[in-house]
Amino acid sequence: MSVPRPVSPRSTQARRKSSPLDAQLDAAQQRCVTLGGQLTALRREVLRLLLQRGGTAKAYDLQDDMRIAHGRVAPMTVYRALDFLIQMGLVHRVDALNAFVVCTHQHAHDDESLQTVMLACTACGEVREEVLPDETAALSAAIRQRLTFMPLAFEVKGLCKTCHKETEKR
Repeated sequence: MSVPRPVSPRSTQARRKSSPLDAQLDAAQQRCVTLGGQLTALRREVLRLLLQRGGTAKAYDLQDDMRIAHGRVAPMTVYRALDFLIQMGLVHRVDALNAFVVCTHQHAHDDESLQTVMLACTACGEVREEVLPDETAALSAAIRQRLTFMPLAFEVKGLCKTCHKETEKR
């Protein structure tokens, strides 16, 4: 019977750092530290689960994932973690699909003049985040001036390229 060789903490850390998922989580950790927030183990896990689901999921899907790993998990636990991740600019809530999506344009949260547009496909559920500084600035200014309303986010419901092509075939 062979005795397992002890694993060096350095080699374990080096392997962990090589994972793209862990790199994203480490970047999120750094962002939280920079902004004065704390990415607790629970918040990190919710973000990890969201990333593992391709970056888009409903809160109850994340709750189910956590339930599988830990047993009973209250919905508010997941919602509080998601609220924190939104405050840190790591996640967006996409009302058009009642889902949450990982932010792909971190710089957009650092410059208030750059607003993102969330393109939500109502057929397949794909969400794409785009930064359109000129277009969103003009739209935001028009809304503020004419309607005295401060827009916080822009969402566009429609069909992605793939789903649009499918409907054209019919």
